[in-house]
Amino acid sequence: ARCLAPRERLGARSPFSRGPAAPGMGVRPLVQIGVAVYSGELTSSVRGHVSRMLDEVKAVCPDAVILVGGYRGGMRVVVDEALARGLRVVLVLPRDYEGDYAPPGVGKVRTGMDVRGRSVILVRSSDVLVVVGGGAGTLVEAVTAYSIGVPVVYLVSTGYPTDALAAAYPMGEI
Repeated sequence: ARCLAPRERLGARSPFSRGPAAPGMGVRPLVQIGVAVYSGELTSSVRGHVSRMLDEVKAVCPDAVILVGGYRGGMRVVVDEALARGLRVVLVLPRDYEGDYAPPGVGKVRTGMDVRGRSVILVRSSDVLVVVGGGAGTLVEAVTAYSIGVPVVYLVSTGYPTDALAAAYPMGEI
């Protein structure tokens, strides 16, 4: 199914669905789900959050494409877990990551940009951005998404600076 609906606020439904496609057609899946995540190593708790999040993506939107900023640290966890579930993955790479290994079958977009420029491309290419946990770069991706109208879903109690999003936006959306 194709996602043709304009971007809209998430409301009470799953962040990984767009709502009705047409009468009798059920839920229209999102095409591209961006994941903003720490480039260092993740805690075991956050790894568990990643697994559960991707289980929901697979259940609600099995044809989704997962967009990630590279294949390092937490990004590697997201990529490996998504592939293990049969989800499609595309890496949106900054120039410094272009020579990094990527598993077979993973798409690559070589942006030629630094990590900040790459982040704008990743966010603009996403129908929703999931903030798993991270620092300044992940926060920048969340704020960029908010500023251009991309819905943002964020995990809380990760122990990373992105937990501040819950305090700043207690209603659960930014």
